[in-house]
Amino acid sequence: MNYSIDITVATKRDLADAFDYIDGMLMNPSAADRLIDNAWKQFRSLDIFPQRFPIVTDPMLAGWKIRFFPVQNYLVFYQIEEPAQVVHILRFLYGKSNWVSILKTDFSAE
Repeated sequence: MNYSIDITVATKRDLADAFDYIDGMLMNPSAADRLIDNAWKQFRSLDIFPQRFPIVTDPMLAGWKIRFFPVQNYLVFYQIEEPAQVVHILRFLYGKSNWVSILKTDFSAE
């Protein structure tokens, strides 16, 4: 059974920021395009068996059942809403960022 995919506003902003950085600061528009294309392809792939990726190891975030997977130098964070069968893509963050702190801040603000 296929899951529907929900892309949050924060994720869309993260994608735009990643594109702008690679395109503008690194002056590599083709790499920026490839990253975004690859990210969207990976997002769409979650419609089938989204449980295939692990839950994060941080205890607080694991309690929220946040899963993740890499896309090049970035990490995609998402939750699965059952039984509605919706995958919520929460963030698209640079892999070397302090993503634990960023996600905790996001969730404590809700």
